[in-house]
Amino acid sequence: MRLIKTAATGLIALSSIALVTSQNAASSSTHTATSASVYDTGKLRAVVIGDALPMVEKNGDGYDGLSFVVLDAIRDQINVSPLRKDKDVSIEPVAVNSPTEGLDKIRSGDADIACGVDFSWQRQRTLTYTLPFAMGGVRVLAPAGNDGTPESLNGETVGVVKDTLASSVLASSVDNATLKFFDSPGDALSAMKDGSIEFLGGNTLWLRANQAATAPDAALVPTLPYARSSIACVVADTTPKLLNISNLAIGRLLSSYINDNTEVRSAINQWIGKGSSVGLSDDQIGSFFSIVLSTSAEFSKQS
Repeated sequence: MRLIKTAATGLIALSSIALVTSQNAASSSTHTATSASVYDTGKLRAVVIGDALPMVEKNGDGYDGLSFVVLDAIRDQINVSPLRKDKDVSIEPVAVNSPTEGLDKIRSGDADIACGVDFSWQRQRTLTYTLPFAMGGVRVLAPAGNDGTPESLNGETVGVVKDTLASSVLASSVDNATLKFFDSPGDALSAMKDGSIEFLGGNTLWLRANQAATAPDAALVPTLPYARSSIACVVADTTPKLLNISNLAIGRLLSSYINDNTEVRSAINQWIGKGSSVGLSDDQIGSFFSIVLSTSAEFSKQS
């Protein structure tokens, strides 16, 4: 889906882009680019971690999902950039088996971008984050009647994906439960589905999107998550201005949703909006997008 058709001007103040860039200057210097620029190769190498909703869905030989809505917007923004050369840039998925493998490819420069990454202060030391496009919280799928509090998880085994924000948060929050680590989101969901585990911790969007297919009788608990975090893309130093271009594309995407762009609303709602397995309302999504834009740039409806 082509969401950006013409060059963008004036949507996000340059000062907001500079703010995000300066926040991550130290972390971006740790990257080692190992390949030519996206403009030279014509390929935006995007990390894909499994195929777990709502961020990723395998679609034949390709991929879809909320992450790819964002990646499409970034690709389109690259293709209207004055830095583009004589070829259009396309997305080249880089499939990996685990979050650790995927983020290491960004750090090494073996991939250009990964979208759908939870923010953490620890990760920010070595990863450069874009503007966020979603918000998640750490919660648990649990048998009905369990409220998901630390006390209710005493003595239980809780599945988590290794090296995720949820695994570190639950490890520090739940003293008397045993964590069972899985390499990938797919492995964790399969274990929940076949009954190997009764409790699964993770990002709320991920748990809710996969609840019906994995554990329809389970409860998503506790009512208030253990922690909340923004969800964004992380970029490598493989291409000049990729952070700025990505921020501009995400800003335009969020702004278009707020301003009732039918195409953008349909693309995003398919994965997290009404009628999706996540089921957020337009107002819930739009309110978060407004907060992102109002705290990173001078923004008002129709700007």
